Amino acid sequence: MKKKSVAGRFFFTAAALALLWTGYCDEAKAQAESPESQISLEETVFAVKTWQTDGSHLTAVKGRLTYEGQPVANAIVQAALNGRQIRTAKDGSFKLLVDRSLLTRTAVRVVSVQQASISGQEIGEIETARLLSASVAISVYHPIQILRTEISDTDSGMIKVHARIGSEDGDAISFFQIDKYRIAGRVEDADGNPVKNAIVWIDRDRGEGFAKSTPTDRDGRYEMFYWPEEEDTNLTVIVGSRRYALPDGKVFILPRNTSVDIRIRLPREGTTIDDRSPNLVCTTSKGAKYTGLLAGLDVPPEVPYSVTVPDRSGQFVLTVPREVWKRRPIFFETRLTKFVEREKGLKAGDPLPVGFVLPSDQDPRVIPSSAS
Repeated sequence: MKKKSVAGRFFFTAAALALLWTGYCDEAKAQAESPESQISLEETVFAVKTWQTDGSHLTAVKGRLTYEGQPVANAIVQAALNGRQIRTAKDGSFKLLVDRSLLTRTAVRVVSVQQASISGQEIGEIETARLLSASVAISVYHPIQILRTEISDTDSGMIKVHARIGSEDGDAISFFQIDKYRIAGRVEDADGNPVKNAIVWIDRDRGEGFAKSTPTDRDGRYEMFYWPEEEDTNLTVIVGSRRYALPDGKVFILPRNTSVDIRIRLPREGTTIDDRSPNLVCTTSKGAKYTGLLAGLDVPPEVPYSVTVPDRSGQFVLTVPREVWKRRPIFFETRLTKFVEREKGLKAGDPLPVGFVLPSDQDPRVIPSSAS
């Protein structure tokens, strides 16, 4: 039986991908060439630098605001990177600080021209509108290097791109890995009916750490995230002004390295939770919350490509349609936090589902380099 191709499963032909990608690039080019973009910076891309107590991770960048080549004085420019509002000088120049310890893509914008002038002349409505729409993006990112490419062994229409996320010496990158496990479940009354707006709280007497759940919904469901230790854990349920707890001297032991589902049935009288089944039932469940750095391609969301979890050295693999790859798409980097409901945990080299890694406006774009 013939195996279906990856591209076939998504119903994209090479011609369709070419049209989709061409339209995407043309739109981006039109935005970049907009005459309303009047902010120029001496540098817009920066490699991530580890935070330092001496402030050496901060870089001063000079910029200039002009309108049709003429300097704009006394305008207010703001970079969301640090929130400071900066007034332009007589020659339209200004200076801002870039925090290179933060992975980001930030727009520098004109936020006010109330007291501004163009070559000493007052600004009209048309000039005001265009200046207030001016922006330029600053990206702080980890360099990405293409190590090699090869045709996919399962689909000749796909390319496997082996790449690596780089870093400075001594800069430890936290790649996508388990951050916490989930504690979820249901709170019921003595008759088994759901209890709404209850809060489940766990904490430890001897160790650090506590977690507070979301308020239960109309079905009595709640969830929270926690790093469980094999230590005595207190379990409390708060409903309005009432506080329910386990019997005196009783504690809860959470299993390590797994998520759990805890169903709690509150007593008909008093505030002591019966720690015996069916009043208190704990079962293991699938999944964990992952967080860390991932890379992907800045392509339309309809483009079917996949990416693997980077290993400790930052190496990962993209599997992308050949028609898209030959147009040299740029990459993006993102710090993603997401719950993954999976029987076995994710590890380095595991492929992530198509559409799992998507860019936001705040994620830096990266032009990769080739291995020498």
